[in-house]
Amino acid sequence: MDPRLRTAVDASLRWYEDVFAEHGIPNVVEHGLWRALAQPPRWHSVVKTLEPTSRKDHALSAAEPFDHCSVADSFGELDLSDDGFTLLFRATWVHHPRLAAPAGALPRGWSVVDAEEVLEEWNRQHDTVDVLVPSLLGHPRFLFLCERGDGGLIGGAVLHDPGGHAVELSNTWAVADRQLDPGALLACVHSLRPGREVVGYEHGRDLEALLEAGFRALGPQHVWVR
Repeated sequence: MDPRLRTAVDASLRWYEDVFAEHGIPNVVEHGLWRALAQPPRWHSVVKTLEPTSRKDHALSAAEPFDHCSVADSFGELDLSDDGFTLLFRATWVHHPRLAAPAGALPRGWSVVDAEEVLEEWNRQHDTVDVLVPSLLGHPRFLFLCERGDGGLIGGAVLHDPGGHAVELSNTWAVADRQLDPGALLACVHSLRPGREVVGYEHGRDLEALLEAGFRALGPQHVWVR
């Protein structure tokens, strides 16, 4: 396996473990997959594969207690279309090498969220109210970023630091009719976590923008929902 892909999948696993811990939701890793033992927060799956496999029995068994749920296949090898699931989206894991230039200040308009009232607005804009909870502001592995303009927040992202040589960039968003600048996101990473590689996943227009900015595609992630 490409070590960059392994890093991206492991970073996503650590995100799940960290977020679920803040919600007090138990979870376990077994049979090459992570699974939740209680209802997850919105936008989070109940099962995440951690190794490539087309064998679906363990994933289906783990999802069985949940009427409505999703399964994140980190390697795009499962086919759950005959098991009551619909493919929600096809995403792609991405990687960007560390930037060699000296670290500078955050790009103009960007800052780190450091107040709960700002996070409340951030969550309203991103539809993550009660998902990315206020206690994450003080979590050592999370940095919430926001871009300001037109009198309010116009964009955001999360840097999640699972340790090691890479940081995870996720939950990027922008107000309607606007797209985030990947160059600005990379500059934020380099300012706050200099010398680190960047991993994550995206799909659609946001994926195209990242690839144009020098990110490399690593492989598929498919999310199934029922």
